Amino acid sequence: MVRKTDLAVLDAEWTSARPGVALDVIDTHTAGNPTRIVVGGLEIPAAVREVPDARAWLRDSADWVRRRLVHEPRGGGLTCAVVPLPSTDPDHDLGAVILEPGSYPPMCGHCMIGLAMVVDEFGLAPGTISADGRRDVTIRTPAGLVRASIRRHEGSAGTVELTNVPSWFVDSWTQRLGGKQVRVDLSWGGDYYAAVDAAALGLSLRRESASEIVSLARELATVLAGSPPRDPLTGDSLDVYQVLLYERLDDGDTPSCRVVVVAPPGEIDRSPCGTGSSALLALRLAHGEIAAGDEMTTRSIIDSRFSVKAAHVDDTGQRLTVTPVLTGSAHVTGFSRVVADPFDTLADGFAPI
Repeated sequence: MVRKTDLAVLDAEWTSARPGVALDVIDTHTAGNPTRIVVGGLEIPAAVREVPDARAWLRDSADWVRRRLVHEPRGGGLTCAVVPLPSTDPDHDLGAVILEPGSYPPMCGHCMIGLAMVVDEFGLAPGTISADGRRDVTIRTPAGLVRASIRRHEGSAGTVELTNVPSWFVDSWTQRLGGKQVRVDLSWGGDYYAAVDAAALGLSLRRESASEIVSLARELATVLAGSPPRDPLTGDSLDVYQVLLYERLDDGDTPSCRVVVVAPPGEIDRSPCGTGSSALLALRLAHGEIAAGDEMTTRSIIDSRFSVKAAHVDDTGQRLTVTPVLTGSAHVTGFSRVVADPFDTLADGFAPI
């Protein structure tokens, strides 16, 4: 018979015999895509507590944190992580550095929905309680401030409304992809996305097509890496490393699209992707398919859903920007201590294959 014992006892015995850093995390998923929220074990130098500085420090001096948290063998797929930071400014309740398998992105919608739920559920930051019982939390991300409004249902976290950073359409061009000439639309939704209508590729965005989806996305990503697009308004060279494929769906009166985002090194987002949905909203607004105040439903490759609303539109004459409000849900999946055996040659992980 297997001996039963307290997991906390085993943890204490194992870690005390193997000195090193152990990272405490709360594991969540938002619409199917995992996020690990770091809640203990990581000491960030006092001099780098601001979001841009902490992001640079993690990237340049402590990248093992990202690799241990989101790379295999502990992570897999598009596992992401968030390092929350205490607020240093009255304009936000906490800061957040986002860690993905291939990068430190400026913003991640599903991560912020997961973080907001954890903040509310476990009191990681105070926020503000509104008259109708919602908790409002402002988070500073590398892309700017985002605001989460958490509505609780029957004692547990329910839905999160996330007001994202302003988003906009950038440019379009024709590109040969998968042996076909297709239009590529570039837009910003907290990160840059090169978007292609799957119908132009003769592609159905289903799980059965995952290999073909990844192959096409890698083909386009290779082109973008070799010849980075420029913003026609500013002339800036843009770092575009994520590809978004979408297909229009007939869901009744509400505009609806299936959205599949492929991030480096070729991982499919299981959620409808918050920043990708925001970028698609900006794209459809620019093309006259959606108007100010309209809502759109986005569905993922596993059929999980977000709604995204064009809450505010601003036309400067040079650029049409939209403030998207995303609605989604996140759930706790576990409480973990991420450790590293000193004899493990793969302790710091390896990139997903």
